[in-house]
Amino acid sequence: MKKITEQELSILQGDIQAPLRVLSVANPVDLEILQKRCDEVDPADPNLKILISRMYTTVLDESQKGVGIAAPQIGVNKRVFLAQRLDKEGQPFEFFINPEIIWYSKVQRLGEEGCLSIPNLYEPVMRSLVIHITYFGLDGEHYHEVVEGYTAVILQHEFDHLNGVLFPDRIEEQEQNEYFDAAPQVKLMYKK
Repeated sequence: MKKITEQELSILQGDIQAPLRVLSVANPVDLEILQKRCDEVDPADPNLKILISRMYTTVLDESQKGVGIAAPQIGVNKRVFLAQRLDKEGQPFEFFINPEIIWYSKVQRLGEEGCLSIPNLYEPVMRSLVIHITYFGLDGEHYHEVVEGYTAVILQHEFDHLNGVLFPDRIEEQEQNEYFDAAPQVKLMYKK
């Protein structure tokens, strides 16, 4: 596991209240960064707090507001992402350090996705309805969670960023697959 580098720290410097530039697939240098697999980070690295703060400010920026952001999207090549937990009261953002998705349900859902690094593109993507994810929190504890629904989609999308995979890559990959309607006579609903 690696610590946040001096070069990565230089990206995080400046006004903590100001959002950072989000890398874009339209820029060839940015695209090369976005397509790299990220390195694990030391969960005890004190600079993670700075990273969290800057990522949080960036994902909440009104000009590009999102439900998640991964460290490589701001130029930091570490296995870290921030995701909104729509499955929890208050819909908080949570930070995932060195996450691994260790199980994907075979039942998938088709839903429209967008990405801060791919402005103005929204396309339907197949994602597992339920996942089992492990990760470290800022407290250094290792967590295991089973997550379902749209929050599971957000986590899969952000996890893909850590492996250099963008959602159009998933769409292209899925065009080779054949899908069957799992419940043609059933309408799945959530109770409010």
